[in-house]
Amino acid sequence: MSLVAKRQMSSIMIMGLLLSWTGLLVSLLQPAAAAAGEQAPVRIAVQPGLSGIYKLGLPVGLTVTVANRGKAFNGLLVVEPTDKYPEQTKQYTRYQKTIKVPAGGLLTTTLVVPSELINEEARLVLLVDGKPVAAGLIQGTAVNGGFIALSLGEKPLQGGLSAWLDQTFGGQTAIKYMPPDYLPQDPLELSLADIIIVDDVATARLSDRQVGLLKDWVALGGMLLISGGAGTYPGGPLAEISPVTAAGRQVVAADLGGLRIVKGSMEVITGSLTQGEVLARVNGVIVVAARDYGKGRVVYSGIPLENLTSESAAFWPLVFGQLSGPNSLDAKMQTAREKRMYNNDMLGHAATYLPQFKMPPVPRVAVAWGAYIVVIGPGLYLLLKRYDRRDWLWWLIPAGAVVSTLVVYFMSPAQRVHVPISQTLAVIEIMDGNKAEVNATAAFVTPSGGTLNIESVPGAVLWPSSTYFARQKQPIIQYSEAAPRISFPDVEYWSLRQARATALKKDIGSLSGSLIIENGYLKGKITNRTSLNLRDCRILLGGRAIEIDRLPAGGSVEVNHSLAKGPGGLGPNEFRDLLVPPAVPGRSDIYIRERQMVDMVLGPRLQDYGSEPVFYGWSEDSLGMFKILGQEKAYNYNLVLVTQELPLQFPADKAITLPNDMYFPRVVESSGAFSQTPLGYTLYEGKLILEINLQRPLPKHDLKAVALEFLPRENQNLARQIYDWQENKWQDIPEAGDRIDLAEFKRFVAPTGECRFKLEKIAGFGKPDRAELPVLTVEGVRSR
Repeated sequence: MSLVAKRQMSSIMIMGLLLSWTGLLVSLLQPAAAAAGEQAPVRIAVQPGLSGIYKLGLPVGLTVTVANRGKAFNGLLVVEPTDKYPEQTKQYTRYQKTIKVPAGGLLTTTLVVPSELINEEARLVLLVDGKPVAAGLIQGTAVNGGFIALSLGEKPLQGGLSAWLDQTFGGQTAIKYMPPDYLPQDPLELSLADIIIVDDVATARLSDRQVGLLKDWVALGGMLLISGGAGTYPGGPLAEISPVTAAGRQVVAADLGGLRIVKGSMEVITGSLTQGEVLARVNGVIVVAARDYGKGRVVYSGIPLENLTSESAAFWPLVFGQLSGPNSLDAKMQTAREKRMYNNDMLGHAATYLPQFKMPPVPRVAVAWGAYIVVIGPGLYLLLKRYDRRDWLWWLIPAGAVVSTLVVYFMSPAQRVHVPISQTLAVIEIMDGNKAEVNATAAFVTPSGGTLNIESVPGAVLWPSSTYFARQKQPIIQYSEAAPRISFPDVEYWSLRQARATALKKDIGSLSGSLIIENGYLKGKITNRTSLNLRDCRILLGGRAIEIDRLPAGGSVEVNHSLAKGPGGLGPNEFRDLLVPPAVPGRSDIYIRERQMVDMVLGPRLQDYGSEPVFYGWSEDSLGMFKILGQEKAYNYNLVLVTQELPLQFPADKAITLPNDMYFPRVVESSGAFSQTPLGYTLYEGKLILEINLQRPLPKHDLKAVALEFLPRENQNLARQIYDWQENKWQDIPEAGDRIDLAEFKRFVAPTGECRFKLEKIAGFGKPDRAELPVLTVEGVRSR
């Protein structure tokens, strides 16, 4: 072998040894790297919404878990868009939270962000000393336009509930089992859920704190569905809010009085109705009942839901309040939730109106400008001409213009105010003596520009009211254990910024006392147990407003108002005008703030024409919802609207005639055109079949009807008939009217309490005619 060949062979052997050692080294290092990755000192996990489900348009809570294998440290959690859309990074508000992570342990915390930020791909980054140490994608399931139903027990989902919801709402329902241990601590975070179902197993696992959480969630506008009467026995965790107090088990026909097409019998848990209305009764046994609780609804089902199939087509609409429509849930609850939507600031426009800074009227400015033109131009010329000083015009006219400009400049609010200005509009909806929902929007004006730092109250959900495109930076929302803050960087000179906050506060107090209807009068005493001095107070009952004027903090007022005469007609705008003076055409609307604040709370009222008196009062006192940081002095203005439903009592065994705007019959059948107002129905053409349950005419009160009187017919355009349940046919109501007493109830009232009457348009087609409702006489009952 030649020397050259030997050298080539040696080179090949050396190269092979090097490659072998390299491969071995790589194979040894790879497991070590993997093991090091698995044992990273800090790891984070994040889950949005309710076990990964969230709803577009609403703020979403993030549940963040930080695992730390090393020393304790202070960190900063930051939510930011992924690198997939780098151009959007500067368009989003930055959400972050400071945390303290213990050594060698776990930390679980929450952070609230907009749902749209998650839906467009975002990640959570943990920063320590400004450097990222861990990160994770935020992934979940978004619900757009539908609703979320959670079952805290596994058994209710074994029946036909899921299939019926999917069939009825066209796949717009996200229904999921979530153990009680995964419930969030904040009812505002839980408000993503529209429906929560509990059974006996779930109820047994609920802690006292979680029971309180569910009560607060229902009061904010949720629907709680109790399966099989769980927790409703006397002293049970849900007995306080349940419409039925369970007493025991009874056997009923399995067809539930025609609601199901099955034979045989079944066992239900039943009891007495404490509040609300019975939705299904079989041979006197209550099967389904419901009641309003705050802005939400509690539905009692004595039947375990796992025993019902999706084919129980007549049963499920009773449970979900679909008596007025096939594809909608309770309108009042939907309206209550809409005002918390991220891009639905109902007070944003009104907050920018600052009546505290009065600008000179436009006509006065025009007159001053005309006088300025006359004086500086021809006036000076004639004066100087008389004294032969026309050569002075070249400097007097510019000097006059400069002086006039300086006078106007220094008289403007921008030069008279040298500290920041804030105006907060807040709507307080008191639910009871322990809690109240507060929705507030504030406008901030800083005369010097720069960075504007705002702090809200502990526990509030805080976000910007509008999208701001600054030169370089977007607002930063900082959550901490104390209170959330929002920072607006690079604010221009005399520029305006807005922020919103929603909070469930438990330190506001309430209005105590009760009202009673007696001898055609509304009577009672109301005491203001809040810290707010209230003015321009009203009690809205049916379609009438009862003026109270002032009610200072700690003060009381006697109510004694006749209910004999009510308004003849009332539409949505007139309903609002009962609380705020109407706008005058051709003049500026000085009540624009009050009008939009009233609209915010009247929305649910217009969907749910209740018989309960509702208190409205105004105040300029501060709730402390927003505070400008870093400023020793600021001008802070406040306008607060306080609302609360007042208890109404009816004396037992005493006949009371109800004004016909206090009860609202439901539509059983309709044809043609009609409209619905807070005072009843207006018919344009066609017919209406209306129904009143005389066993419980006012769902929130334990009353029974003792007489139903149709007044003499005044409107010749409408024909009136009442349904005869014994003859199974319609009977004409006499022109002179008719009174139906208890003796005739068997004829005109169904065994389950329904009384139906029909109104049909026979003349004046196309013109509005208000439906003439009968006068109802009721008695309070001691027990049922």
